[in-house]
Amino acid sequence: MLSVDSLKQRSSALLVALGLGLAIAGPMATPAHAEHLDGCRPISADEGTRIRNRPAVVTDIDGVLTQYVLQDYGPTDGAFVDRGIAYPRTDAALLMNVYHRLGYLIVYMAFRPRNLDVMGRSMCDATLAWLHEHGFPTEKGDTLLLLTDAPDSVTKAANKGDAMANYAGEKGTALFVEMLDALKDHYGVDLRYGYVDSDVVTDAFLKVGIPAPHIFTIGNKGMSALGYEGTEPIMGPEPNPGYTGHIERFVIPDVPQVSR
Repeated sequence: MLSVDSLKQRSSALLVALGLGLAIAGPMATPAHAEHLDGCRPISADEGTRIRNRPAVVTDIDGVLTQYVLQDYGPTDGAFVDRGIAYPRTDAALLMNVYHRLGYLIVYMAFRPRNLDVMGRSMCDATLAWLHEHGFPTEKGDTLLLLTDAPDSVTKAANKGDAMANYAGEKGTALFVEMLDALKDHYGVDLRYGYVDSDVVTDAFLKVGIPAPHIFTIGNKGMSALGYEGTEPIMGPEPNPGYTGHIERFVIPDVPQVSR
C-alpha cells in the first residue's frame, strides 16, 4: 500500500500505481432511505459495516472535481450529459486518494439526474466510469455516490445543463441536506470535510454540520474568492485552479489519519 509520503509525489504514474479496481459504490437499500440515497447498486452488509461511523469527505462533482468548460461559470454537467465528457481539475483525483489513504469515507454528490440516459448508459454507470477512468477511488465500502432522480422538466429539456442549474438553484440545498441527513441517520457518518463551488451546496454542508473552516470552495470568482460564510477558498492564477497546493499546504500536514 502506498504511504501518504508516496502520494506527495504527484504524477500520472502514481494514479496508475494506486491500482484502483472499478467498483460500483452505493449505500445499502432500505425502505426508509432509498429515496434519498443513491440506488446505483446496493452494497453488502460487510461493506455497510465499513461505512458505519466513518469520518467522511463530501465533494460535489461538477465544477469541483471537474473543470468548468468555459472560463466563466458554464454548466460542466450540461456538457457531460450532452456529450459524455468532463475534464478533471489538476490533482482532484490525488486529493480524494490522499483522503482515502488516510481512512476517510469518500462521498461523491451531484445534481446529475439518476434517471437520465448518458450516451447509452445510466447516469450512475457513466459517472462511476468517469471517476474510475480518471483515477478517483470508487471502492465499495470506502466510497458512496449520491444521486437523485430529476423531473421531466430537467431530463427532457433541450438544454439540460441550464435546466439542471435552475433545478439546483430551486431545490439544491434541500436535496443535498436530505441526502446527507439520511446518510448520517442510516450510517452514523461523521461529515468532516467538504468540497464545493456554489452557495447552494455550501449552505447544505453548513446545515448538516460540516464546519465552515473545513469547507473548501474552489474557483477564482464569486463566492470562492470571497470565502462564502467563512469557508476556505482555493484559488489560482489559471482559469480552472487545481488542488496541488491545497494538498501540500493543508491535507498532508493538517488532516489526521483515521481508523476504518
